[in-house]
Amino acid sequence: DAFTSSSPLAKVNTRVSIDPTSVAQSFVAEALSSSSLSAAPVEIIEPSYNLALGSLALGAAFGVPGSPLKSKLSAFLGGIPLTLFGLFLAFQTTTLRFTFDDKNFALVRSNLESTGENVVVGGENAWAYDKFVNYDLFPSRSFPILVYFKETQTPEEFWNVGPGEQANSPEAIAKGAIPGQVHFFPAIGNTE
Repeated sequence: DAFTSSSPLAKVNTRVSIDPTSVAQSFVAEALSSSSLSAAPVEIIEPSYNLALGSLALGAAFGVPGSPLKSKLSAFLGGIPLTLFGLFLAFQTTTLRFTFDDKNFALVRSNLESTGENVVVGGENAWAYDKFVNYDLFPSRSFPILVYFKETQTPEEFWNVGPGEQANSPEAIAKGAIPGQVHFFPAIGNTE
C-alpha cells in the first residue's frame, strides 16, 4: 500500500489546500493559449468529391474498351492523365479541409492540424478576411472547378509569383484590378 507508515508517501502532508477558482482559471488560461484550441468557433467545410469523381469518370470514358471516345491516342493523352488527376483530387479531398473562423479562412489537414508553410510563397495557409481583395468560383458558382481569391496579407514581393504576374500586370491594374497575391484551389470542399 502506498500510504503505509513505511511508504515515502506517508511523510507527505496530505492536507493540501487547493483553491478551485485558481485551478479553473489556470486551466482555462492554458487551454486558450494552446495553439490547438481557438477561442473562436471554427466552421469546417465538408469535403466534396465531385471534382475527383468527374475527373475519374472522364478518365474512364477515354480509357474504357468500346468507348466512342477511346483510341490508343486518346486513352494515353486523355484517359491516363485524367484518371491520375482524379486520384490526386480524391487524395487531396480526403486529406485537406477549408475552415472559417471569426477572422480567418484557412487550409488545414483533415485532422485540423496546420498544413505548414505555403509551398509557393511561404507562410501559414491562413488568410484574414480583411485582407481579401476579391474571390470567385470558376467557371461558375453553379459548376465550381476552381476556387479563386486574391489577398494582400502575403508580403508584396510575392504578389507576382505564378498567376499573380498577369493578375497584377500594368494592363490588369489599368483595367481596375486591385494588386494582391492570387490563389487557386481545386473545389474539393462544398462550395454552397
